[in-house]
Amino acid sequence: MLYLFIIQPLGYTPKIGRKGMKILAIIQLKKILIFTPKEIYKYMKKTIVDLFEQSVQLYPNNTFLLEKTGKEFEPTTYTQVKEQVYRLGAGLQALGVKKGDTMALLSEGRNMWVIGELSMFYAGAINVPLSIKLEESNDLLFRLEHAMVKFIMVSKQQLGKIRLIIDKLPLVEKVIVLDQFETYREKECYVGDVMEMG
Repeated sequence: MLYLFIIQPLGYTPKIGRKGMKILAIIQLKKILIFTPKEIYKYMKKTIVDLFEQSVQLYPNNTFLLEKTGKEFEPTTYTQVKEQVYRLGAGLQALGVKKGDTMALLSEGRNMWVIGELSMFYAGAINVPLSIKLEESNDLLFRLEHAMVKFIMVSKQQLGKIRLIIDKLPLVEKVIVLDQFETYREKECYVGDVMEMG
């Protein structure tokens, strides 16, 4: 019978020797999980949404996300993230996102990036992975066209790239901006307004 052992170490101590860096591992077993093949298959069938829901049930008041605002890091719990994800996911559906629609997310790492991606999954959309390092005139345009993206979530730092190519993306219905502005261009809307729709 096949068993899979997952060992979760608590930490390690680096030590520098004459021949370079050596790492002396101090492994304290937190727990050992043993899975049968049947159990492994059961976990392989779970989606990101399933795993997120399970984590919310197990750790509702634990910190899930930290984001620096000013000088301090502000914690957001699993339950708080779930509430925001539900609202944004419902707002995306109200905006017209349907199961199987392709959406893109172009943003730096931040809480709303995680919330936005989870919301896409809850709305039934497919996320097209994008790097902020993509240039709008080449790779970014190609990926958005090739994936037939209908909706784009974007941060204010990346919005300029989308604005330069939006005329070449006739399938895009809405550009959801993660940051608030005084005014938005055609097809653009604020993520907070989408959450209000949910």
